[in-house]
Amino acid sequence: MRLGRPITAIGAAALVAAGVVVSTPAFAYTTDDGFTLDAPDSRVVDPNSSITVTGSGCGNSENPGKVAVALTNDVNGSTYSTPVTVDPGTDGTWTATVDLSTAVAEVGGDPNEDPWYVAAQCLSYNGDESDTAGERIILDGTDFSGNYTISGAAGSQTFEITASGLTPGETATATLIRQADAESADATPVATIGSGTVDADGNFNGTFPAPSVPDGTYVMRLTGSRYGEGGDSTSLITVTNGAYNLAARDNNSDDTAITQNDPTTTTADNTSATVAVAVPAKASGKQLAKTGGEGLVPAILAAGLLASGAVLLRARRHA
Repeated sequence: MRLGRPITAIGAAALVAAGVVVSTPAFAYTTDDGFTLDAPDSRVVDPNSSITVTGSGCGNSENPGKVAVALTNDVNGSTYSTPVTVDPGTDGTWTATVDLSTAVAEVGGDPNEDPWYVAAQCLSYNGDESDTAGERIILDGTDFSGNYTISGAAGSQTFEITASGLTPGETATATLIRQADAESADATPVATIGSGTVDADGNFNGTFPAPSVPDGTYVMRLTGSRYGEGGDSTSLITVTNGAYNLAARDNNSDDTAITQNDPTTTTADNTSATVAVAVPAKASGKQLAKTGGEGLVPAILAAGLLASGAVLLRARRHA
């Protein structure tokens, strides 16, 4: 059986639990000097692709600016990729695209080992540098798939679950959620079926006893601990007098698929802006500071990575 039903988006709770403070463009981080880096449309990005980010607050028609955007995996900002530099519009808005495959290679490190940040900084026409703004992203280019079976007699049934496309070393946890809650990415489980460590190839295999739950209709959800990747069972799971059975769900056949959830958008109810961290994450890795973009230091410009841009701006002043 595959795990099936797609989740609309990775929930805020799952991302926060993984140490990712979430935001939407409406809650984008703005530095004290007015420079803004919008939250990306998706925080989960293939490291072999590119990411496009936007922002505002860098210069105007009379005082133009230049924006530098780079990748880093260090909360102290000690290592940046070669920055992409762009000229904002006369209204101060800007768009930049970073080639992640090149940027990851320049920074070094394992894409599967968090954290990773997109960082941006503005240099104005008069030479003023903004604070550095940062948004956390997840580098993951794998596609999730999975299957499960339920076997045995009532009272002694077992779940056998297999899945691929997870992050090596993370913990995958299978739970039961009520059918009525299945549309929520942050649904509270009724019971935990079991959990285990994903192997070096991104695969998960586990056999677990069926938990004792009230009679009802459920969906099985498999979730990775890194950022909530995983999926839901295609079929519904009914429990009657302690016996587990499968039932067709919507237009899906009565199978045992686990379908990948959809991590392409941030959730609409996110309320906290993501900013560059000012201190390292706690030892548990479950919380990041939210104290300002100045945490990514040395700043992109201060590190000399925009020297050519600074010269260009100052030369323009004398033109």
